[in-house]
Amino acid sequence: MKILVPTTAPRRTWLLLSLLCFVVSIAIGLIIISILNRGTVNHGLTPIVQFFPLFKLMWADNPTAALWFLLRKSVFTLAHQDPRSGLNLWTYEFHTLSLLVYLITCTLLGRMLLALRQTQQTLIAYGQTFLAATLILLSMSYMTSIEHCSGATWVGFVALYGLGFDEFELYPAWQWLCALIGMALLAWQWLNQQRLRLRV
Repeated sequence: MKILVPTTAPRRTWLLLSLLCFVVSIAIGLIIISILNRGTVNHGLTPIVQFFPLFKLMWADNPTAALWFLLRKSVFTLAHQDPRSGLNLWTYEFHTLSLLVYLITCTLLGRMLLALRQTQQTLIAYGQTFLAATLILLSMSYMTSIEHCSGATWVGFVALYGLGFDEFELYPAWQWLCALIGMALLAWQWLNQQRLRLRV
């Protein structure tokens, strides 16, 4: 396969593409959840704000536990609220840790998409890269649905409940498996790109 001489992508292009990937990934997840739950976003929350006083108290006694506590709280939440009852019928939640994973994954995705373009890769390579990023982002996506759960739950479990798997155990292994497959695919594509660059 003939490869065009790759050039180092300008940092601005890379960051803009990464930002676009970040926004699009959130938008796609939100659209899918909205369609499946039959309701658009009409309410927003920032739950992490109410936990700051407790975080300050915990920090004085145990900084490590305080940081872990903060990492697991939602930074912002997009919701569909029933105007009559005031209940959130479903929410799409973004924790501190999940946002970090989103940012890192989308940054890598932006870099790899530029590399794929420079080395004139096939649609299969693009598809594998998108699949890898999707699996990683999926593994760190959380939501609530008043029909299936009361607290923030991994979207994979909520989807299974929606399909009728009411007795499905909430084993974290399924979530980890999704993340590991995604990371393995992304790492393989990254190494493949490095090999192609060395051949130039």
